[in-house]
Amino acid sequence: MIEEKDREISRLVDDNKKLHQSLESRPRADHNDNYNTDMYKQDASSISNSAAEQQILILARQQAQREEELAQSQRHILALQEEIEELERENRLHSQQESMLKAELRKMERMQKREGVDMTYLKNVILKLLETGEVEALLPVVGMLLQFSPDEMQKCQQAYRASGDVPPSPVSDASGSATSLFSRFSFS
Repeated sequence: MIEEKDREISRLVDDNKKLHQSLESRPRADHNDNYNTDMYKQDASSISNSAAEQQILILARQQAQREEELAQSQRHILALQEEIEELERENRLHSQQESMLKAELRKMERMQKREGVDMTYLKNVILKLLETGEVEALLPVVGMLLQFSPDEMQKCQQAYRASGDVPPSPVSDASGSATSLFSRFSFS
């Protein structure tokens, strides 16, 4: 659009020059005609100056309008950027809420599965664990029955290893292992 206006300005300037050249190149008839020609030149010159001034005013108004449109566009862009930032904050918040809700759902599912555990079977597995000390073999079974989360399972394994009762390999003498395992408990 600006290029179009620049071409229009160039065209008007060229037309103005051509008009001046055509007025100056007209032959003069006599002194009386010379006076009329001079008057005509002055009138034409004032008319062309007036037209040029009008055109300049029109172009100035158009330029002011373009600048206002540009300012409005920039304000609109800023408003959209702020809206994008707000939507991104909301999206991050929703993502956090979603992950928290998923964790809570997994926890509730584990609790629901725990309710359906056969207590007699669980009792027998725990007794076997305490009697034999086969923690490495029976801990995954207890974890499955009680629906341990991966973190809970890892904590149990770390506690078992930290207790210092971890044999390098399964002990063939079950009674020795049971004694060390029961030594942590007090029965009154």
